[in-house]
Amino acid sequence: MPVIEMRAARARIDLPDPDLRSYTREQIRFAVASWPLRAAEELRSALIYRALAQAAIRAHAPDPWPKRFFAVMRDEARHARVCATTGRQLGAEAPHYDATPVRARLAGLPEPLFRAATLLVVEVAMGETISMSLFRTGRDAAIEPLTRKVLSAIVTDEARHQRLGWTGSAALWPLLCERQRIALQREAAKGLAVFEEQNVVPALRLLKEGALFDPAHAALGVLAPSARVDAFYYAVEKLIVPRLDRLGLDGRRAWEHRYRSDSSRA
Repeated sequence: MPVIEMRAARARIDLPDPDLRSYTREQIRFAVASWPLRAAEELRSALIYRALAQAAIRAHAPDPWPKRFFAVMRDEARHARVCATTGRQLGAEAPHYDATPVRARLAGLPEPLFRAATLLVVEVAMGETISMSLFRTGRDAAIEPLTRKVLSAIVTDEARHQRLGWTGSAALWPLLCERQRIALQREAAKGLAVFEEQNVVPALRLLKEGALFDPAHAALGVLAPSARVDAFYYAVEKLIVPRLDRLGLDGRRAWEHRYRSDSSRA
């Protein structure tokens, strides 16, 4: 496990004991498998924020932005730790952490200012907005007390993180040249495609197949496929697209051209 997780933010969430009396062993086994995945994804976010803070420093971004990014890195590390702990309390296996995808992502963004701007717009502003919507939907359906407590705590942080993403993007926008802005338009479009493929394509496949969803899984924090699809498209169409427009990008074009290579404004 990378060092960053071992330095997880020191403020701890007081976790209640799980209450699994209403669920079968199979229902529990299915639902708790999501916690190691959440832990791994939260640690990925922590690594992204660390890279963002470092890029912001190298790009001479004004204070207090680098400090804010490091602070959120600690939030995400704490999320990873809490998700791993919750999974362990519910009987899940230990999470598997692999930093290779993050390294590959950063390798394609060598220029510090453009790296910082891309990570802010795509990974933070857009990504955290989607994450907030998904976690909020899962929290609203969750009944089991430990699950609901953890999801509620994460939702509160994710709402704050996505606001930081949009305000930070607006702060860096004036520093970008036209070439970088055009490239950022492409990155936004590609990011929307990746988010859709990761978050809703599997759910859409299940819906097309007519797969049944056990309501007990929602009570244990697992999103129903239809709820996942609705939460994702709400976040994109109602929140992300108009905010990209306000930033100076073309949000509708990014969304409509997300699977095309010519997704810039040019």
